[in-house]
Amino acid sequence: MQIACKCGNCGQMFMNSEDDLSIQLDFKDKTLSFMCRNKKCNHDNVFDFGGWNKKQAQSPLPQIRVS
Repeated sequence: MQIACKCGNCGQMFMNSEDDLSIQLDFKDKTLSFMCRNKKCNHDNVFDFGGWNKKQAQSPLPQIRVS
């Protein structure tokens, strides 16, 4: 399986086969983190699942009715 991450700041793509990819899954804080390995960037790309879950509870999807 190939895993690739693209930095949200500089746009550089990193693949796991090149030994330059590091992804952290934090189940306690409900975040996914990828640190860009570009020496000029070093951006910490964080996806917050916990915040998404809170927003979803505040504005739920409309009720669906099946006829």
